[in-house]
Amino acid sequence: MPKQALEQSIQQLRHIMIIGMAFVGYSLGFMWFYDQVGAVIGSLLLLPVGLAAWLLGWRGGLLAALIGICLNIGLFLLNGSSFAEILALGPGLMMAFVVGGAIGWLRSLIDKIQTQTTELQRERELLANEISQRKQIEQSLLAAKEEAELANRSKSQFLAMMSHELRTPLNAIIGYSELLQEDAEADQLPNYVQDLSTIRNAGVHLLGLINDVLDLSKIEAGRMELFGQDFRAIELINDLELYIQPQIAKNNNRLVLDVAKDLGVMHSDLQKLRQILLNLLTNASKFTQQGTITLRAKRDGDWLHFEVVDTGIGMSSEHVANLFQPFVQAEQSTAARFGGTGLGLAISRSLARLLGGDIMVESVLGQGSNFQLIVPAFQLAPVTAM
Repeated sequence: MPKQALEQSIQQLRHIMIIGMAFVGYSLGFMWFYDQVGAVIGSLLLLPVGLAAWLLGWRGGLLAALIGICLNIGLFLLNGSSFAEILALGPGLMMAFVVGGAIGWLRSLIDKIQTQTTELQRERELLANEISQRKQIEQSLLAAKEEAELANRSKSQFLAMMSHELRTPLNAIIGYSELLQEDAEADQLPNYVQDLSTIRNAGVHLLGLINDVLDLSKIEAGRMELFGQDFRAIELINDLELYIQPQIAKNNNRLVLDVAKDLGVMHSDLQKLRQILLNLLTNASKFTQQGTITLRAKRDGDWLHFEVVDTGIGMSSEHVANLFQPFVQAEQSTAARFGGTGLGLAISRSLARLLGGDIMVESVLGQGSNFQLIVPAFQLAPVTAM
């Protein structure tokens, strides 16, 4: 096409609203579609270089007409109101002006895709921001958890190390008060005997509280040691009976033993097992008035089963659920009436688990409680308390 004719055609097309244009170049065999501002928005056609050169070379005019017809037919089928004109700019380049609804349809589709892409990008940024915030919160919670655990370990380690320093002076107070009490009794000084008995009882009570706190701290700090030894289970039962009888009689209770004859020999920490059973018997006696406390024991293979059953005040299911938590008693009124810190059962369960066993409880409010202790007859290695 002569230059003058091309310029004239371009001037005529200025009066038509050009929505888009396509360029076809034979040297690379491509077709690009441009919008009004000249941004590339998609590749419409790829031709082999040789074919593009042949078609757009000496057959440029014929090809332009054929492409124009095809475009018009295609655009008409799309919306029935489109127009396309092809101009041959030279032996190797053509320009197609497309006017009408087809380009509008294409632009609408492109705008929709771009909008969705923008929304997707925004959602992606929001999600990334939320993930970042969650990670920061998780890191803060983890840091707080580690700090709390460190503080708790430090507290437990401190109390565990203070065991000797706290117990030694109390043992001295208790010991000297007992000696003075014996002297006062020998000299027939009843007023002094009563006062010294009060001092001794207060010292024993305080020592028990300190022992409970220190035991719990040792367990939490992982410093509770076990000392295994061989012993006959029946000897443990007999020792417990002699020790607990005065306390059971104090509340007008009756102790019943239901012990199997084949308990045999155990290898475990005798003092820890004794501490557990003594705590269960003490609790049963404390919360029972003019009732019956039964201690059962039997052997099942390599396991020893102990039960402490009382006819005392019992507990509701809600209170049983939290019974083994430290510093927990069934009710506030119970603590005020019967005393205690609520550490005994927490320590007992922890010790039972250190021995490889566990403690369970069944209770009915107003009817009594049944505590079951299960421990292996041969405890081989300490287990972490739960």
